[in-house]
Amino acid sequence: MNIKKLPLQVLHESLGAAFRESGEWRVPESYGDRPGEYEAARNRVSIADLSDRGKLRLGGKDHLKFLQGMLTNDVIKLEEGKGMYAAILTVKGRMVSDMRVYREKDSVLLDLEPGLNAKVGELLKKFRLSYKATIDDLTEGMGIISVIGPHAAGVLEKVIGKENLPVNEFDHVITSVAGREVSVIKIRRTGEEGYDIYALTDGLADVWGLLMEKGNDFGIKPAGRGALEILRIEAGIPVYGIDMDDDTIPIEAGIWDALNFEKGCYVGQEVIARIKWRGHVNRHLLGFISDGDRVPERGSEVFLGEKKIGRITSSGFSPSLGKPIALGYIRREFKEPGTRVEIRSPDGSIEHAEVAALPFLGGQAVQKTD
Repeated sequence: MNIKKLPLQVLHESLGAAFRESGEWRVPESYGDRPGEYEAARNRVSIADLSDRGKLRLGGKDHLKFLQGMLTNDVIKLEEGKGMYAAILTVKGRMVSDMRVYREKDSVLLDLEPGLNAKVGELLKKFRLSYKATIDDLTEGMGIISVIGPHAAGVLEKVIGKENLPVNEFDHVITSVAGREVSVIKIRRTGEEGYDIYALTDGLADVWGLLMEKGNDFGIKPAGRGALEILRIEAGIPVYGIDMDDDTIPIEAGIWDALNFEKGCYVGQEVIARIKWRGHVNRHLLGFISDGDRVPERGSEVFLGEKKIGRITSSGFSPSLGKPIALGYIRREFKEPGTRVEIRSPDGSIEHAEVAALPFLGGQAVQKTD
């Protein structure tokens, strides 16, 4: 596989970044101080390069009508400058991808997990048929810089002015940063307040530099993927390709805000409606808090006695809780928070843990299950 480099690769190297491969991309894992990066994002403000995320733009006369029949949420009602969370499903109600959907003036921008732009783009082209809709992949020409933490708004106010700051989740504005036209989007990627700044790749270094300059008074610090990962696990936010895959039904993962039950038909809608109104799913994504010091491995199995009842999908050590935590699926009859379980790793080790409601901390609301 040809590993791709972020547009700001040289800048990250100059900051002392240690890198890791993530799918097709080489991304910063940390800048030599993972605990400090976590602390900045949790208590002050951090800056991160997320330019490897997939980005598709749909335009043309029928692009909204086309997406309305493909996505799980009601995109037709979106006004310019607004956005929402949604997913694409198979006819059997399993997930192809989740995404953030942003309504622009004459188009819609889709934000996807890294690597999913090709998969989703090809699927959309396959189903486009007679719809007059264009589908353009912007992934390598457009970067994303994310500002995260309690003082993220303070930094952005200094950069674009308080009057230009997006107010609600998924709101976005077109403005100028460091002389470059950008889109600023309000979004919680880690449970903490945050903003994504989309800019053409040739202007990313200027945008990064100005954000660092204006964030200096707030103690801004670059954050690698290691710190961001534990933050999002603490917030109970599932990620496609890690906590969700092509065998996941959205309701299992608790992503109810991606679903609309009032809109018309979309691919997979009958399965989702049937579960919502007449049935239930057999497993749920929940949290696990370990008694010991060892972080459970991804793929570890969850047992109650000798009965296998689940598996771990994400894990890490929570500095705020002082304990190892994990996300994973558990059978519905054992989902009650406080349920005592064993987590058995592939190497045969056993960790005692309890089931926990999500988020552990840093989220907006407790996850809903059926």
